Amino acid sequence: MFGPDFPRPSAAALEPLRQVSTASITTILRRQFGISRSWIPLKPLVAGSKILGPALTLRSVPEREDIAKLAYLPDTKFPGHPDDAIEAIQPGDVLIHDGMGLVDQGLFGDLLSLRVKVKGASGLVTDMAVRDSVHIAAHGMAVFCRGVASPGGRIYSVDYNVPIGCAETLVIPGDVLVGDDDGIVVIPQTIFGEVVEAVVYHEEREEYLRLLLADGAELRGTYPVSPETDQRFREWRAQRSNGTAMAEKGTTAS
Repeated sequence: MFGPDFPRPSAAALEPLRQVSTASITTILRRQFGISRSWIPLKPLVAGSKILGPALTLRSVPEREDIAKLAYLPDTKFPGHPDDAIEAIQPGDVLIHDGMGLVDQGLFGDLLSLRVKVKGASGLVTDMAVRDSVHIAAHGMAVFCRGVASPGGRIYSVDYNVPIGCAETLVIPGDVLVGDDDGIVVIPQTIFGEVVEAVVYHEEREEYLRLLLADGAELRGTYPVSPETDQRFREWRAQRSNGTAMAEKGTTAS
């Protein structure tokens, strides 16, 4: 079964999140939007990898011996490979897989993950182990998973573009995923623009607080932020924005 296609944010709309940590986003979602179940505790196969893009979802179900013979027949309802989901990928998508938390087998190995990359995905997330890990790492695509395993996947990838639970976190097709070494955060597509605006403000204020602390400021009144410190930050932010605008204007004029 598969659901309808979904609208995708533009590259320009995603750009502000490229330098934002998942820690900041989870804080904003909890404090300002009341969403605490947004974090997927999966780590990158290669440390330092990052993911950013809309979610194309995939759901698998457990194996059963009487079904195994149907897994690779044409038009099967119990496909052993998620071919249809992979072919539905558009450039920039993140393929995210509900693999039931299995760590003793891997659906995605060298060849499937290579096709995911060639389709233009910005990353792959699987709540399962992966196999052929050396080859996957060599592809250069960000992959987040439960770990590595030698045996291949003995599951059936029955649904895509439907709501899934990945590591017990709800992901709806089109939600925006951001991943770094701390894990993955799910930004609901319905509030994406509001979250971006709030996160950018939060990140700039964190930068200001680092400057204050590095200059010897005490924690009290600095972090957590007092109203006075927040007001000084707003003034600092406005001055910096004006300076940037003036610099860009001078560059254009020259």
